[in-house]
Amino acid sequence: MDAPLQRRPRVALAAFGRSTFDLAAAGAVLARSRAALAGLPLDVVAVSDLLTDPGAVSGFVRGLDADLLLCQFTTFVDGRFVVAAAEQSEVPLLLWSLREPPRPGERLALNSLTGANLAARTLQGHGRFFRFVLGDPEEAPALGRVAALARAAAVRRRLAGFRVLVLGRAPDGFFFGDPDPAHCRALGVEVDHLDLRALFRCAGELPEEAWRPVADAIRTRVAGLERLPLEQVERFARAEAMVERELAERGAAAVAVRCWPEFFTEFGAAACSMVSALTERGVAASCEADVLGSVSMAVLQALTGGAPYLGDLASLDTARNAAVFWHCGAGAFSLAPRQTGALAGVHPNRGIGLTLEFALRPGRVTIARFGETPGGMRLLVGAGEALDAPQPFLGTAATVRLDGAGAIEDRVRRLVEDGWEPHYALAYGDVRQELRDLAALLGIPAAEM
Repeated sequence: MDAPLQRRPRVALAAFGRSTFDLAAAGAVLARSRAALAGLPLDVVAVSDLLTDPGAVSGFVRGLDADLLLCQFTTFVDGRFVVAAAEQSEVPLLLWSLREPPRPGERLALNSLTGANLAARTLQGHGRFFRFVLGDPEEAPALGRVAALARAAAVRRRLAGFRVLVLGRAPDGFFFGDPDPAHCRALGVEVDHLDLRALFRCAGELPEEAWRPVADAIRTRVAGLERLPLEQVERFARAEAMVERELAERGAAAVAVRCWPEFFTEFGAAACSMVSALTERGVAASCEADVLGSVSMAVLQALTGGAPYLGDLASLDTARNAAVFWHCGAGAFSLAPRQTGALAGVHPNRGIGLTLEFALRPGRVTIARFGETPGGMRLLVGAGEALDAPQPFLGTAATVRLDGAGAIEDRVRRLVEDGWEPHYALAYGDVRQELRDLAALLGIPAAEM
């Protein structure tokens, strides 16, 4: 199953040129730009020749199916060119300015930067979203900027109509798990609900052929299942098979689970393993019916291509100046250290399986959280190093040394005093720029962790 927000971004390259500048040099730059973009993990449609009048720009942009419109000022042009592009498409714009070739004692060859500057002022006056990058096609930072904004724009587009299936309601007192529907709609997120008791009843009625493949599959990914009662593994498989059926029928792309107390008291199994297996299969699944937690996970999964994790900021490792992100026993199997893999366990408070046991593998991680304030949404952005540290508690946990200066106690104090929700999503890789861009595209503030 593919992550629902994850696909190759689609970029359109419109290259502008003016005959009073060096069109031969500009044409060579366009050819180099097309070649450079072809080497990125993007689906690119690009002009083959320079667009030298606003009508040609309109003709190229009209009807394009793209996430990002890359406007290259291959030479200086006036503001009519970018207005023509903006009028034909509502997608975000990235203004690309090239470095001026040095020609001592001669006239400007391109005057690209002035054209981009004029376009930026024009777009600002029209209230259009845009970003700017300066660099030649061979410059890695310039290409990286294109790719990052394209990825963010693709996720922003796919968030429209993104549906989260909530199993039950948030546990008593977990008010953050039930965000304002208007705030969710501002992100493009829709919320659907499924009664837990109906889920339990239908899961119990599933024929063996519906759930047996799920049980067989987890035996290849998790060690130590033989230590658990067979009925707990069967109940996990029944629940996951039933949820996957509901996801398909409802067109939902993520899950937020009321994982206690009813999973223990009425179903007789822990929800942790279902959350883990769904996330491993590309459906971001959060504990404790945390809707925005599942959206945060899905966005990280789309941007990094790897399974995300959701955990409480549960403890501080002051000796390592690190924070410990923990949960009772949920975590995608691929997050476990390769030398041990994911181990089967029982819930640390309830003594019921199936849960997972491991410390997350070391590596660079990005941390993210969509949060809610009375005025609307915001996005937390952070990064750090998941350390090669022992498993600190029963369940799953990552010990992360955060990027940036300051004692971990001060960093955490700011998070708490700023009122962030207690669940934090993380994934391997560094996609902070994409998250900042996504926040800007959504029109919400981004806060650095």
